Amino acid sequence: MAHEIAKLILEKAETFLERSEAIKAAVKLGMPLAEVEAFLDWLDVMRKHAPPPSPPAPPKPPQP
Repeated sequence: MAHEIAKLILEKAETFLERSEAIKAAVKLGMPLAEVEAFLDWLDVMRKHAPPPSPPAPPKPPQP
């Protein structure tokens, strides 16, 4: 369970600083550093190959 929480924390981290703090938290939760590295490598690959998010729909003009 602690590893699942650690993975969620790692997945949510976007900036370098957030990722650094997430790594510290994951290790503190008992996740081995090698597993943290492997998960982050997998996450980077998944994000690289994921389709870009769709732009939001343009606002509709007001109707009289």
